[in-house]
Amino acid sequence: MRLRVRPARLLAGLTAVLLASATPALASPASADTPPALGWTLETVDNDNGAGRRNFVYTVDAGATIHDALRVTNVGASPLDLAVYAADAFTTPTGQIDLQAGTTPPVDAGLWTTVGTTLLTLAPGQQAQVDFTIAVPTDAPPGDHAAGIVTSHVSGEGDVLAVDRRLATRVTVRVNGELAPSAQIQDFTASYAPSWNPFEPGVARIDYRLTNTGNTLVTASDVVDAAGPFGLFGRASPATALPEVIPGSTIDVHRELALPPLGWITGAISVSPEAVGLGAQLLEPTIHEFGVLAMPWTLLVVLAAVLVVAAIAILLVRRRSVDAVAATHESPAGAA
Repeated sequence: MRLRVRPARLLAGLTAVLLASATPALASPASADTPPALGWTLETVDNDNGAGRRNFVYTVDAGATIHDALRVTNVGASPLDLAVYAADAFTTPTGQIDLQAGTTPPVDAGLWTTVGTTLLTLAPGQQAQVDFTIAVPTDAPPGDHAAGIVTSHVSGEGDVLAVDRRLATRVTVRVNGELAPSAQIQDFTASYAPSWNPFEPGVARIDYRLTNTGNTLVTASDVVDAAGPFGLFGRASPATALPEVIPGSTIDVHRELALPPLGWITGAISVSPEAVGLGAQLLEPTIHEFGVLAMPWTLLVVLAAVLVVAAIAILLVRRRSVDAVAATHESPAGAA
């Protein structure tokens, strides 16, 4: 999996990097016959480490040294200056694979990685190979260590609004040893939102955070099931896949399940994590039960309004009846 570019604007700052596909990083749209003003691509190089790779994945012992290479191509119409460096990777709360800022010193696989050149200057159509070395420490802990090799072009200087365009390819180093995949649910909340239409079902909302507490990449799937009292109107969501989570990272998860307002809804969410890569294994699911108040507030408001109108109407009818009786009793006296 490669990093894809997301242009971002800043004042003497930096952008977030996104893992890119083989499509180029383009600064402006281009037609099929006209190259973009600024754009470049990244590719893995075929060698003893593999051929036709989408990204760089290694399984080695602690203390190993890896030599590999990356190919950069200027597909734009303008000369291109690129900074090249390695950075640690992480999973964002939204589930995207991202890289630490260039100003953030790496502490994991990004620290182990040294690029052969830190600055590239490419003419339009020119290619260059960037060699890099990964020196795994002898005391590196077992498990998956994620990083990326970043190519960055910054336009704008001084007080001018700068744009940092970055394209990177992902690096994953699995260090042999005891693998301990693990994931944990945190900050779980459940709520119910009734529909404004009193005859439509509302929505049970589930929010939680999934943290990779192990030493391997993990993915997961979850299922929500819920029902009213005595199991009435029970429903279950289809299994939904969660994104890949790097060790130490946390993602935010939001789920919704349509249910009628039955006063009280109980249910559970089952999260089934799974380790990624060679020897992947399905872990024991984590089940979190919940109960939420699910009142038909809109319907109750309508009923309350109807009752108020009915009460007022009854009072008015009674008052008119009393007035009519009083008028009847007063008429003979007036006639005398």
